[in-house]
Amino acid sequence: MEELTDKQIRIRWGEVKKVIKDRPLLAYKVGIPLEQWDKYMHSVPSRQEVNRIHEEIRDDRTQKTKRIREELLKIVGYRESKEYSRKSNVSDTIIRGIIEGKKLMVGYDVINRLELFLSRINNEFEVSIENPLDLKTFTEEKLGIAASQITKTSYHLKDFSIHLIQYSKTLKKQKDFKGDEVNITESLKYIIQHLNDIQDDIESFCKTYVEGKK
Repeated sequence: MEELTDKQIRIRWGEVKKVIKDRPLLAYKVGIPLEQWDKYMHSVPSRQEVNRIHEEIRDDRTQKTKRIREELLKIVGYRESKEYSRKSNVSDTIIRGIIEGKKLMVGYDVINRLELFLSRINNEFEVSIENPLDLKTFTEEKLGIAASQITKTSYHLKDFSIHLIQYSKTLKKQKDFKGDEVNITESLKYIIQHLNDIQDDIESFCKTYVEGKK
């Protein structure tokens, strides 16, 4: 493998620092002395040290991915991967890649979410001590997204009510981009379906993360 340039080493160290700042306890795991924390964070260590820590982090991600895969294989079949994707907020493609052994190392953002998910449906599975994602943070994020979706949908409902009033006065249906008339309740059906999907997501999330059920 071609040796990295000094610039590439600095870039690599910048990436490493970002990972460590997001997961402070990882610094201990990769052998950064506490008394030298400031030195490591405000300067670039030797080329050998940068590469060592970089490889330590890659090994850590690989081991955590393997541990997650072993647990997923116990509970997730190919048919269930989409359902668990929705619950864990990790893409179905990534989950299937882990299960099939095609993804041997995933990012910490995926590791964080899958560890939290697995810990909620299996009390014996423990989240890594360095994992910064806790139930409260994830709940706020997930339900915050749902609340935002509901707010946006309310705007669509308001638009529908305006169009409905206009229709009551003119009895003229709207037309699509082809020029064909659109059923007056077509958009309402879409809105209702969207709200049903949001409701299912909320109920599924609460069942898994609040009640701790699969």
